[in-house]
Amino acid sequence: MSERLRPVAVAVLWMALAVVLAVGGSGIVAATNRPPIDGSRPELTWAADRTLATELDAATRDLAALSDQVDALGTTGRMALVALVDRDVATLRDAVDRGSAQVAEIERGTSVLRARLAAIPGIGPDDAIRIGSAVRSRLDRLVSALSATDGLSASWTALTAGSLAAIDLTTSLAEHDQQAVAAVILGGKGEYRQALALLELADAALATSKNLRDQLARTVDVGVLTEWIDRNATFDAAIRQVWTLLDRSRGKVTPAIRTAFQAQRTAQANLPPDSRALVVVMADVARGGINQAVIDIEQARGRLASAVADSQAVQPSPTPGGAP
Repeated sequence: MSERLRPVAVAVLWMALAVVLAVGGSGIVAATNRPPIDGSRPELTWAADRTLATELDAATRDLAALSDQVDALGTTGRMALVALVDRDVATLRDAVDRGSAQVAEIERGTSVLRARLAAIPGIGPDDAIRIGSAVRSRLDRLVSALSATDGLSASWTALTAGSLAAIDLTTSLAEHDQQAVAAVILGGKGEYRQALALLELADAALATSKNLRDQLARTVDVGVLTEWIDRNATFDAAIRQVWTLLDRSRGKVTPAIRTAFQAQRTAQANLPPDSRALVVVMADVARGGINQAVIDIEQARGRLASAVADSQAVQPSPTPGGAP
């Protein structure tokens, strides 16, 4: 009986040994054929990585140039902010125009660089088996960094809208003052009808200021501006009443005119003593949209600069084996 079982036992032992060898061999194969994506076999992706590194180096230089352009846009935005607060209309308008041109150039550069990264040879759904994880990560960071410029156009549009509204507001307020002062001079000379005609022009300028105030109220606190407009409107109405009554009475002072004079004096006492209130108004306008636009620009520049630094820090292995 044992003689008959011996061949069966030997066969079983050989089968068990074959299974052990097969399992061990599969482990060796798995250990020596890891996918390149895990970074453990840099020699398998070395050639492709070196080729892509050249492309990514050039793209990094382009991204650095784009970062510099965004930095220049931030400088222009800060210039617009200072000009607005200083009521320097000429500088403000120049900054707005310059920034608009810079934004257009940044958008063009972003589009070109995005297309360049998308067209790099070897990049695709199965690139994990051809390029190393470090190179792929570097590419992904460059592509992601470009999104930093996506909102700059909207930010600059907000800055421009606020700036142009401020320019128009400054103009209309100055025009009101000019016409009102000229009217007061004529009224003082007894030329009441001519004074009333100029006061109509002052009223039109103040109405424009009110419309601009309503536009700005969507994004900024216009409390100071409203107070300034209301006090000037009250004075204009009071002095109009005086001149109208004096014109009707041919310069004869009546009890109604004395009452109108008192209302005029009260309204005049409530007028702002100088233009410091307008400086506060301009500061409020600046805080509404321009400050946020400048912040957005600076954040975009920071993201781009960080991506450039990270990309420049990645260097491919100089040899297929990864040794220095």
